[in-house]
Amino acid sequence: MEEEIEDCIRKKIHWAQLPQTVRKLLGDSPKEYDRHIFEFSIKNQLRYRGSLVRTVKKDEKKYYEVLVQNSIQKLMLYPYHLADMIVKGLRITPFIYYVEVVALLIELEKSYDTMPNFTAADCLRLLGIGRNEYLELVAKARSLGRRGRSKAIRSLLPRVPQNVPMQPWWRIELGYVLEEDVKPLSESEVAVIDVLIDRGSQTAGTLDYNIVKSLYRRGLVYVDVPITAADKVSVPPLKGFVMNRVAGDYFETLLYKVFVSIDEHTGVGELAAVLQVDCELVKQAVSLYCRLGFANNLHPPPVSPPHPSWSDAVTTHTHPPYRQITPLTFDPGVDEETLQMEPVLLKDAPSTSKQMHETPEGSGGGGRRVAVLFDSTLAAYLMMGNLSPDLKSHAVTLFEVGKLSDESLDSLLLELDKVVADPEIEGEARRYLAAAACLRTALRVLRPKLRPLDLLRCEALHALGHQSRTRLLATKYRAAIATAPLCREARAGAAAGGLPLVGPAPPEAHSPWMRLYIYHVAGYGPPTLLLKKGSFLRSMPRLLLGYSRLGVWWWGAECAVESSGGVASCLPAAAALAAANTALRRAPVLLQAMGVRAAAGLRHLMFPPEDDPLTENQVFWAQHAGLRRLARRLRLQRSAGYVTLADIGVPDLGCASPPAAVQLVPQRKKKEICGIAKPVPDTSPADNSARLRSPIESHFAVTPTGPSAHGSPANGFTSADGGRLLREELDYLDASEPPGPPPPTTTSSPYIPPPRASKT
Repeated sequence: MEEEIEDCIRKKIHWAQLPQTVRKLLGDSPKEYDRHIFEFSIKNQLRYRGSLVRTVKKDEKKYYEVLVQNSIQKLMLYPYHLADMIVKGLRITPFIYYVEVVALLIELEKSYDTMPNFTAADCLRLLGIGRNEYLELVAKARSLGRRGRSKAIRSLLPRVPQNVPMQPWWRIELGYVLEEDVKPLSESEVAVIDVLIDRGSQTAGTLDYNIVKSLYRRGLVYVDVPITAADKVSVPPLKGFVMNRVAGDYFETLLYKVFVSIDEHTGVGELAAVLQVDCELVKQAVSLYCRLGFANNLHPPPVSPPHPSWSDAVTTHTHPPYRQITPLTFDPGVDEETLQMEPVLLKDAPSTSKQMHETPEGSGGGGRRVAVLFDSTLAAYLMMGNLSPDLKSHAVTLFEVGKLSDESLDSLLLELDKVVADPEIEGEARRYLAAAACLRTALRVLRPKLRPLDLLRCEALHALGHQSRTRLLATKYRAAIATAPLCREARAGAAAGGLPLVGPAPPEAHSPWMRLYIYHVAGYGPPTLLLKKGSFLRSMPRLLLGYSRLGVWWWGAECAVESSGGVASCLPAAAALAAANTALRRAPVLLQAMGVRAAAGLRHLMFPPEDDPLTENQVFWAQHAGLRRLARRLRLQRSAGYVTLADIGVPDLGCASPPAAVQLVPQRKKKEICGIAKPVPDTSPADNSARLRSPIESHFAVTPTGPSAHGSPANGFTSADGGRLLREELDYLDASEPPGPPPPTTTSSPYIPPPRASKT
């Protein structure tokens, strides 16, 4: 409903021309439509002139006052595209705006992380207030009294803006200047103001830099960063970016979309066409990148005549190196078993600039590229490892921008070479070092053959939306390669769209449903029980009787298939039941037999099968009926990977001819379930017409008629864990039994009954 109304407001449709369906959504009330127009205009920071809000609110100044106040309350970026109205009409410069933002946070005693990422970065640029400075201000504000607290807090904040970098091609605009403001100025400063009054805005590089800086810090002029549709910009590794939180407002969403889409070979107008966004909005986003120092204009407009004072001007941002950073959007509770990488350091020779600049023939910098897809976990590992400040700058770029173009990979590889060669990295950091080593090896192998190569974060591609992502990939890329492992949220297949994709299987291939489907296709598999959410196990299910090791998987968990030593990851039966009951409260659970006396041993068979029929692996593929069916039904000849075989300690019984279609078994009546298990010969295949029988019944339900090889128990089944537990309990009873009176000397006492004969 809201989208239809907002779409009409964007198209500037008046009430008289509204479709009948939209009128019904508004309850046939023109006042309700006016309210939506005003709220939409304030939320999206629309210009008063040229929009529908002009028909709703007659006072233009009042509208901009409400807009600025709402933006401060929501901690939004300063509306630079409205600076001509806000600075000249309300005398609210970006510096004054951010002073109000910080003062509001201090008054409410909110955390610094409450400030959105881009707002915090702009605040740091103008006020010089970062995380540490903010904590000091909060500590000082707590000592202030209640009376006059708001004014006292503002007295703690800076009085003038920082010495911000400026580019010579930027434009200098005149602000709100009163007669009292001109009196303390020097003659040269007054002359510059007169030029701005008489001739309008001027290119900054044609004026004296020191005078411009002085007027800017007094708030008498402001800066505009002009961007045209033909401009092309590059995004270097981020510096000075503050990683707090994502606000989700309209402009911030656009900033992240442009971040992952832009490159130095695509103009602003072309990018707007790919994203299907108004070109003016894309210009505003790129202008902000250049203002904050996150992007560089590759072909800025010429400055003529240049003023000599700009030779010593501050034109670049200087930022301290990144400290230990953990992105707030990275989930630390993710199952780390699937993300575990062994810290094996590769002894390759360091890459050189000459090696990295060898480009294959026919792969120009502006041609269609190859996308290497990764997830947020990889970027978070590079940040959390605290491996080096320069590598952390690239990691922040990978996480926040969601992209690192081929032109920036040289510096990334140099940093990875330094980190991998560092012998002093020990402990938990070696795990993050393994991620850096794997990324370095992958880039060094792929890049010489597939250049140009771009790194793209899957989650950032998903944020573009389906249509925008499809247009972007079809325009700029020819193929996609996905790294491994990938988290479930990455969805590399969906992120790659229609591009040819090489990489790991999708998350659905690791779900319990896929596991059950593989068992169905092959006709083989260990005893497996699927329990719906909310179930509760009071005893061991009949299907799993006799197994001392069980595997437990629940929906949404990223479980390891194998632990150390080629042995399946599993739990003792009692612990598995407790874990299953706990997990069943929040998700469906898959219980699986994983060993009779010990955890199942695992064997991996690679596919596609080899051509040589005499190899050991090929013998398995040729003789095992389940593997043959799996290779045929899933077309494993066209894929690469491996199949895991588990020896759970019982005969390998399967279905000779499993049905092609998957069908749910109808619920059985109680009479069919109850009763005594009948022995099933090991050599006979399972009968599909009768109820399904578990291999466990054929193995444990048959009681040997002759003497057992082990003597006891009768069925020949023993458990080392059970024997050890029994010995411990008996020893405990012997040790804890209190000493009693001495035994009687005669056995004819009437108070001692004779022992009963035991039945065997």
